[in-house]
Amino acid sequence: MSGTAFLADPVAKEHDTGPGHPEQIARWDAAVRGLGDLALTVAEPRAATFDDLALCHSPAYIRTAKRDVETGRDQLSTGDNDICPRSFDAAVRAAGLCLKAVDLVMRGDAANAFCIVRPPGHHARPAQGMGFCLFNNIAIAARYAQRRFGVGRVAIADWDVHHGNGT
Repeated sequence: MSGTAFLADPVAKEHDTGPGHPEQIARWDAAVRGLGDLALTVAEPRAATFDDLALCHSPAYIRTAKRDVETGRDQLSTGDNDICPRSFDAAVRAAGLCLKAVDLVMRGDAANAFCIVRPPGHHARPAQGMGFCLFNNIAIAARYAQRRFGVGRVAIADWDVHHGNGT
C-alpha cells in the first residue's frame, strides 16, 4: 500500500462560474500547483453514474440538474448555484473522482486520498444544489464505500464556515 493518492481531474476547469465568483477555476489551479509533483491527474477518469448519484440524491433532482445545465440556465432552478454548459459533466466527474479515491483506498492501492474537485461537493441536499455544490460528492463517496465495500460507519469532517448541510 502506498501513501496518499492525490487526485485531480482537469475537467473541473470547465465548470466556469464567471468572473468574480468565489468558487472559480483559479482555486483548482492553486490547489494543483500547491501539490506540485504530488498531484495525480487520473489517467482514466470515472464519471459517477445516475445510480451512484442516486445514493444520496433524488432521481428528480438529478434529472433537474442535468436539464438546467442542458437548457442553458445560468443558475440551478433548485438553489443558489451558478452553472454553465459544462457544469453537469464536471459535477459527475467530480463525484466520480471521489468514488475512484474510495476504490483506491479500499483496494489497498493507497492509504488515503485527497481529491481536488470542482464543483465542490459537501453542501448539496438530496433534492437541491447548495453552497456551490451540484452534488454531495463526500456523502455519495461515503454511501458508495458502505454499499460497495461493506464499510460501516463513516466520519466526515467539514471544516468550512457552514454546517454540514446535506452531508
